[in-house]
Amino acid sequence: MSWLLALLLGILQGLTEFLPVSSSGHLVLAQNLSDRLGQQPLPAALAFDLIVHVGTLAAVIAYFRRDLRRLLWPALTPGRPDPHNGRRELLLLAAALVPTAVVGLALRNLVEDLLQQPARVAGLIGVTGLVLLAGHTAGTLRGATTSSMPTLLQSLGVGLAQGIAVLPGLSRSGLTIAAGLALGMAPREAFRWSFLISIPAIAGASALELGRHPEALAELGWPALLGAVAAAAVALAALALLERLLQRSRFHHFSWYCFAVAGAGLWYFGAGTP
Repeated sequence: MSWLLALLLGILQGLTEFLPVSSSGHLVLAQNLSDRLGQQPLPAALAFDLIVHVGTLAAVIAYFRRDLRRLLWPALTPGRPDPHNGRRELLLLAAALVPTAVVGLALRNLVEDLLQQPARVAGLIGVTGLVLLAGHTAGTLRGATTSSMPTLLQSLGVGLAQGIAVLPGLSRSGLTIAAGLALGMAPREAFRWSFLISIPAIAGASALELGRHPEALAELGWPALLGAVAAAAVALAALALLERLLQRSRFHHFSWYCFAVAGAGLWYFGAGTP
């Protein structure tokens, strides 16, 4: 892989991982446009995706470091008071990861199949656009709760959305935030909860793929590290932008971008491509 391609794909990952437009879908389309999947075996493509996801994982940990400290400190000091209910929220986070793990593992083989089917991935980006509109509409009609602590139902619903979003073309942040809004969470809390549950999910998926394709990582070399650093830097800016747009109720405007990318992808790769 060239340094330039690694840099461009890292920037693309950083921009799209946290914005609700599907980073995996954009990477599949970009990889096919550059003929990368034709030049490298699939494990190498998966390994590069793993490395840039580690970069964006580092970004979300840095962005939510205060929340993570508040959640983890009571667990590490069980005998001390917990005025912010960090232990309870940590249990809710763990509960959310159950449907994520079950659904994500069930869809694993389908994920690898879709990596080689750019037209279908483009179609799923269009589905992301529909979900963004539906989540915004449902959240507006239902209204947000005043509690900053998610309920068990809200936690499970967001976790389920995260599991479904392993399919390339479906935005993880888009589906989880839309699910949170539809279930009555305030925009700020849907944003925070979406990314807190992403940390163990991304880390777990990365470890799983590393165990399946350890040899592919060594073949990528230093350009892949550049891609990871670029992804982390750009992802921090994307997180700040997304939080601001959610506060201004403009989150669903990304749906029009998703529809445009989906239409272009279906046209270029052919909706009938197997």
